[in-house]
Amino acid sequence: MSIKSLATSVAAAAVISLSLASCSRGVSGVNSSDPYIAEQARQAQQLQDQVDTQKRLVDTEKDRLKALELQLDGAKKNLKGRKAAAKI
Repeated sequence: MSIKSLATSVAAAAVISLSLASCSRGVSGVNSSDPYIAEQARQAQQLQDQVDTQKRLVDTEKDRLKALELQLDGAKKNLKGRKAAAKI
């Protein structure tokens, strides 16, 4: 698999993972008959969802960074090879 197709695959995976519904861990109390408990549980659930989304974004960016590092490594090796060939 080429570096470019690897980067494209990583980007596609990122889009798919971000488009999926959040996998929340379910904060208890959302359906409480006590409105204060229910509201606090909803806020806690929203924060948990934001944390989960942010973690997915970080993982996606790490994957993107790895793909860029691979591209950079390949470009440096290509440059080194071209310089060596030019000396011949």
